[in-house]
This record gives sequence, C-alpha cells and structure tokens, in this order.
Amino acid sequence: MKPLHELADALAILAREGWTPPDRDAASLAQQVREMEAQQTQTQEVLQAVEYLHEACEPDGTDAARERWLRLQRRVTSTRLQLARINEAEVYLRAELERQVWLARHLRAQSEAQQAAA
Repeated sequence: MKPLHELADALAILAREGWTPPDRDAASLAQQVREMEAQQTQTQEVLQAVEYLHEACEPDGTDAARERWLRLQRRVTSTRLQLARINEAEVYLRAELERQVWLARHLRAQSEAQQAAA
C-alpha cells in the first residue's frame, strides 16, 4: 500500500497535467494528508510516552499509586481511541485519493487511446 503522501503527490501531478475535473481540489487533499500525517505522528509519540509511564507504574499498595495507574490507564485508552479515529479518517481520505488518482489515470489513458486511434 502506497503511503498517503505519495498518492497525494501523484494526484497533484495528474491535476497539473489537466487530468482531474476542475471541481476536484488536489491541493486541498494534499493539505489534508500533511495535517493527518502530522496528527498521526504526534499522537503516536504521545501514546508511546504515556504507555511507557503506564508500564513503569508499579503497584506498591498505596492509594497514590493506584490513582496514578488509573489516570495513566485512562490517558492510554483515550490516546489509543484518538489514534484510531485518525486512522479511520485516513481510510476515507485514502479511498478518495485512490479514486481520484484512478479516474485521472483513466481519463489520460482514454485520451491516449483516442489519439492513437485517430
């Protein structure tokens, strides 16, 4: 599976060549890809840090340790859910990019076939 930014780059090239419909905004999709990749990176870094703290929290029989562990558990769960939502949004963005790239390539191939037949 191609990285998302490669699909956005391919669509941008096809758009510059004129193979995308005028109502499609390849630049906007590319911006969404950059923002999503930045969100994924940031959220993954936060998750790694919180998971490390959570795993390092040893039970010592005190209420303070229990409360800390529970607080970290909530943070880990919340961050995992946040990453899952970002990943779900990536699926839809990827589908849109793949669709637009395929259609643009199809239009280009159709034009080339018509020119070859002429």
